[in-house]
Amino acid sequence: MGAVFGLVMTLAVGVTTTATAGAATSLGKSKVAKGSTLTVGYITDGQNGSIDNLSEVPAAQAATKYINNYLGGVAGHVLALDVCNDQGTPAGATDCTNQLIAAKVPMVINNTSAENGQIYTALSAAGIPYASSYSSVTSQLTGKLSYVFTNGLASSFAGPAALAKQVKAKRAALFVIDVPAASGPAEALEPIIYKNAGIPVDVVAIASGTPDMTPQVQAEISKGANFIDVLGDPSFCTSALKAAKTLGFKGTIVMIAQCIDSTSAAGIPGGYKGDTLLTTATTDPNNPDVKLYKAVMAKYAHGTSPFANGVTAGGFLTVITFARAMKSLTGAPTSANIETAFATTPAQPLFFGNGGTFQCNGQELAVTPAVCSTVVLSAKLNQAGNAIGSFKSIVTSPLLKGL
Repeated sequence: MGAVFGLVMTLAVGVTTTATAGAATSLGKSKVAKGSTLTVGYITDGQNGSIDNLSEVPAAQAATKYINNYLGGVAGHVLALDVCNDQGTPAGATDCTNQLIAAKVPMVINNTSAENGQIYTALSAAGIPYASSYSSVTSQLTGKLSYVFTNGLASSFAGPAALAKQVKAKRAALFVIDVPAASGPAEALEPIIYKNAGIPVDVVAIASGTPDMTPQVQAEISKGANFIDVLGDPSFCTSALKAAKTLGFKGTIVMIAQCIDSTSAAGIPGGYKGDTLLTTATTDPNNPDVKLYKAVMAKYAHGTSPFANGVTAGGFLTVITFARAMKSLTGAPTSANIETAFATTPAQPLFFGNGGTFQCNGQELAVTPAVCSTVVLSAKLNQAGNAIGSFKSIVTSPLLKGL
């Protein structure tokens, strides 16, 4: 992959918020784990500045209780989480990795973290496998002792280009928050990916906190852009969307879940109505996984909204996916045996994957062997930013050539 992935893209890709209540779902027949305890580390960025990932921990703990009480544990073992909050800082990441290494956990998992690169480096040096639901860190995507459950590269970068090709866009514009973790990969990747799609694109990096993006958006519309992709945090995306809709933009607008905040809809003319979400996880209330998730959260984390924000459900996804990846685990749950299980477990259903699967055998995507799935989904949004209707699969692999 060369230097294309030299910078870290840490914008979380999870599920969007939704206020739709699903029907009550049975958790199934009780099957209590009775084996020894398997304690794995779980690192969260917690709350820091504009980032609030606190709700992912109750979701992760709810998944753990469901696994232990209804799925018989992880290969019979009682699963426990050793949770560490790194507060989204390098110092916090160092504290967490030192703590978990000292605790001799055989495995560490997380949903997503701004410090994934540092965490992976420390854990791999200690011989401890590390799995994330999402990461775009070069070393983590390509290194050993590394597993990335969902394909954030495709949903954040290739997904928009694939959708632009589907809608026959003439010209695209990506408005990306100007921080190295986001604008660096975007400027390196998107020209290649959109070229593969046969569509010209401008990558427009804009400083965080810019209140009025009208000049930048107007410039791209004047060039003929009829496809807009927005990549940033909620405040950044809100500013970009407000500018586009105030200017009367009539083309296609796409974004990842991290862009969406229900409180921001009122500041956008027409809200998110008609825009498109790109994600790796469905929130369709009729989806069996969504129904099960809500039921588990109601039983074990009733004080936390299942879709409190774009990362909440990712905590649940991370733990459930790890458990499914351990279908072939035999013997004591050591790091070595966990590695073997990752390599030998056949394809499993990806939770929230809308029928898609994952397999962590290093063969799902050649350019990023640590990635376990190629699932990318799209859905339309309503005014409040909730996904509506069915989620559709998007094929992105042809656009990843040359990376």
